Amino acid sequence: MEIWKVIFSIWFLLFQNFVLCVMNDDNKLKVIRGRNVIYNGNVKPLSIFIRNGKTIGIKDYSFNLKRLNENYEILFDDCEYKNKDLIIMGGLVDSHVHVNEPGRTEWEGFESATSAAAAGGVTTIVDMPLNSSPVTTNFKNLLDKIESMKGKLRVDVGLLGGIIPGNSKEIKKMVLQGGVLGFKSFLLPSGIDEFPPVNDNDIQEAMNEMKSLKNQFNNSDVIMMFHAEIEEPIKEATERLIHENADPKLYKTYLESRPKISENQAISKLIEITRQNEIVSTHIVHLSSSESIERIREAIDQGTPISAETTYNYLHLTSESVPYGNTLFKSAPPVREHENRELLWNAMRNGTIKLIVSDHSPCTINLKQLKADNQSIGDFLKAWGGISSLELGLPIIWTECKNRGIPITFLSEWLSNGPSKLVGLNDRKGSIEIGRDADFVIFNPNESFIVNEKKLFLKNKFSAYNGEKLFGVVYETILRGNSIFKKGDNKIKKIIGERLIKSNLINKK
Repeated sequence: MEIWKVIFSIWFLLFQNFVLCVMNDDNKLKVIRGRNVIYNGNVKPLSIFIRNGKTIGIKDYSFNLKRLNENYEILFDDCEYKNKDLIIMGGLVDSHVHVNEPGRTEWEGFESATSAAAAGGVTTIVDMPLNSSPVTTNFKNLLDKIESMKGKLRVDVGLLGGIIPGNSKEIKKMVLQGGVLGFKSFLLPSGIDEFPPVNDNDIQEAMNEMKSLKNQFNNSDVIMMFHAEIEEPIKEATERLIHENADPKLYKTYLESRPKISENQAISKLIEITRQNEIVSTHIVHLSSSESIERIREAIDQGTPISAETTYNYLHLTSESVPYGNTLFKSAPPVREHENRELLWNAMRNGTIKLIVSDHSPCTINLKQLKADNQSIGDFLKAWGGISSLELGLPIIWTECKNRGIPITFLSEWLSNGPSKLVGLNDRKGSIEIGRDADFVIFNPNESFIVNEKKLFLKNKFSAYNGEKLFGVVYETILRGNSIFKKGDNKIKKIIGERLIKSNLINKK
């Protein structure tokens, strides 16, 4: 019965795409013209040609459109704007988002999450296997999630599966019949009972399945992602702090409860396991501890197939600036000190870390131990961990780059190419290339705004960034050659997002 559900789901998807193509007249030639297009690591004046949702040609900005032998539509032309600062680049790809649907839609959901993505210039998100209920740790639960997506997607969405003790035999089916892009595991309790942590034996069982898949499909990777913290140092630190009557509303107390050694030990363990298995690629999600950077760099230099990401939050926020009792700033691992942040930026510059993601992890305000009046004081040790930042990633990172003199071209690699490569979507998604999906974000890097949490597209409109001045206003987001968001929109009306799968890993039999 389950296989017929999959066949029907794929048939429905194909039929929906056919209808959308007819409705959107995708066969018509479309043109984007801009004097500042990020392309091949440079900013160039270009004309971009689009058909059937794909970029089919790139020419100089001065190309005379009258030379075209067919009718065309101008999708965007920056000469219509008095402001000449607008930048065009490939749509953002966020490979670490917690959508929480099905089951916890009071936290978020596909409609609100993909709307927030569109408003932030993000054209592709990858949904984590938790905190939805049920968690996505078997094929049946994956089908439930696929069903819950229908008719809600404003941007394209890929799905991850979860690896927990005893479910390694679900891996191949979730990849070959379910189309997941990779898997996520925890080395300590996740906070969700039905998503327990894995031990070394569980990891090895899963890696054996990954090796089999890689051999079967011409060395194509299915990435294994890990939340890299060890529980013991956290338990010891927390017990000590409680014994000392440390103030739980002081961020310093929470920071000391999640010491760097917890991350460092976990990362050392993962490097060793990855080295032993040689051909299975692993990935450290939301790297926070700067003390592990050198170890990761050494492993990469030695050919170990391991990588790491960090987040908007760790590259912008600092522990010293977290207000007393404002648990909107709580995440796991935690936002750390100013010095730690600077070392993470060094790792971005030297290429040790190659991608930046949101780790968007929303919840209701009561789970943050707060009230909606913005006047309450929360307990950092009891509050749910997670910071909502999906919609703000581009301005957060550009503001930091601008302040540090980092060229704007780096944004395309860190926010688009890097995440798409991680999950094997770089044949379709990422920076601007002929043959890829015609996904673009158009923004003004010199225009600033003050974050107003009530105007965000998120379901729970509370943000650690409320009141911050950021640079980089999104003017338009384009998904597969269709404009889905323009500055000033208060709702994303086009529902043309698709579920993304890795074509080279879907079983054709």
